[in-house]
Amino acid sequence: MKILITAAEEEEIITARQAYNSLAKERKERLEVTFMLTGIGSTSTSYRLTKMLCSSGPFDLAVNIGIAGSFTQSFPIGSTAIIKKEYFGDLGFETFNGFQTLFDYNALDADTYPFKSGALHSPGLSDEIEKALNMYDRATGVTVQTVSGLPEKTKQLRSSFLPEIESMEGAAFFYVCIQEKVPFIEIRSVSNEVGERDRTKWNIPLALDSLKEAMKNLLSAL
Repeated sequence: MKILITAAEEEEIITARQAYNSLAKERKERLEVTFMLTGIGSTSTSYRLTKMLCSSGPFDLAVNIGIAGSFTQSFPIGSTAIIKKEYFGDLGFETFNGFQTLFDYNALDADTYPFKSGALHSPGLSDEIEKALNMYDRATGVTVQTVSGLPEKTKQLRSSFLPEIESMEGAAFFYVCIQEKVPFIEIRSVSNEVGERDRTKWNIPLALDSLKEAMKNLLSAL
């Protein structure tokens, strides 16, 4: 099985390597794994992922992992989420009535492929993968290019998208994989509450440990 594992930063991709290295030899022999750094943000992710899929594919599964912010106590620091759908959180128009998405503004139909009701949706995967990840709750993600740090911005994102997880790459990953028809999954572990600017209150080591455990569970199911 040919797998592509992507992450924005080195410390995230290291957790995936550690999870892979912990597998039994016979399990590793079943997998052909490529690890790739996308870089931070949608632009870098879109470029590097598209180039990888077109030059080294086809892949049986693409995986995006990373730490993230949480909008809700349903996903506390250290928890892990499987992202079921993604929104581009800052693609749209600033108006006198507030932010409007391309779909709110009628610049684009909300069901224009690959969008469904303005969102990008994850595909169904094999029963083995779904069973291995059943312990993790599913979440709605919103992808932004400026991490939320002000209460009014957090409020606007909550109102517009009802998100639970915030990242800087998720929707770009979804978009490219859907367009290239590659099965995919996004796994995020929570390092901080959205809007918390004091990084001393973030728990990145705990989030990375949670991410590594989730990757062990996923890779063991493949």
